[in-house]
Amino acid sequence: MTRPRRLVFTDENICVLEEFELPPVGDDDVRIRNEASLVSAGTELAVLRRRHRAFSTGGEAAKIFRYPFLPGYAAVGVVEEAGSGVTGLQVGDRVWHPGPHATDAVMPASRVYRVPSGVAPEDAAFFGLAQIAMTAPRRAPIELGDRVLVSGLGLVGMLVGRLYQLSGARVIGADFSSGRRERALRMGFSEVHDLSAAPLTSYFEDEESRADVVIEAAGVEANIDACIKVARYGGRVVLQGSPRNTMEIDPYTDIHKRGLIIIGAHDATVDPARRAQDVPVLFALCREGLQLDELRTHIVPFTSAATLYDRLEDSLDEYLGVVMSYEA
Repeated sequence: MTRPRRLVFTDENICVLEEFELPPVGDDDVRIRNEASLVSAGTELAVLRRRHRAFSTGGEAAKIFRYPFLPGYAAVGVVEEAGSGVTGLQVGDRVWHPGPHATDAVMPASRVYRVPSGVAPEDAAFFGLAQIAMTAPRRAPIELGDRVLVSGLGLVGMLVGRLYQLSGARVIGADFSSGRRERALRMGFSEVHDLSAAPLTSYFEDEESRADVVIEAAGVEANIDACIKVARYGGRVVLQGSPRNTMEIDPYTDIHKRGLIIIGAHDATVDPARRAQDVPVLFALCREGLQLDELRTHIVPFTSAATLYDRLEDSLDEYLGVVMSYEA
């Protein structure tokens, strides 16, 4: 029997495949043979390149984001063994779980979601990031016809924009990457602005052009500042991207005087009961509605993953939603 293998960041800029031993399956656990996993490029690159704020600020996050680090938190596979105390799951079920990029996993059944029939593994892998993206609409709901600006069209930003479209918003995008801007237009964004040609503020100089809700989806200080500046009077700014560093703002001029509401949108800010209600909705949208054929740009073999991250960073126009596939 082939030993399990996993992806490991052993140090800054060093990514390797290694064999490992699975822990025993406890009474409340399931053992899963993975079929696919989704790359979360923002978080994974931040750790691999040592850019994650945990490396500089320390604290509780430093206990998680340190080397060796096991990247990935969105995998889909088939249950091969279930503990004696597990209910609601059985051998043969396809499931989503928040495990790392690896051929196999042992997970508490409480952290595993059964994938509904009709949802392919390469689509179900997007469930976790769709759940993260759902944080913005849950924290900043809109009314039909509201204008929503998403600045930062990475995978989460695109998913946020799509969820707001499905809620009835007119969605505007902004990004440096021409490939991502073109993709947003194909997905029906009403406007898309080129940040490589001009700063975000130059596109929204008059109040009538500004959005009711502005989503900062890059976690970059300069982009956060720009998003605050382009929101309409009385508007809302959602910090969807995880900020990497501390920053300075002018709270009187940019927030207080203009009546803005700044909303933190870490995934832990949504009530667990609300998250539970969203589960079947998001799986249904993974099957149809999120336009995943447009967002999923590559399916790559797990065995080639060690060289993937350079391509992710150097080819933003080409790479967006990247799924790792595992041998049967």
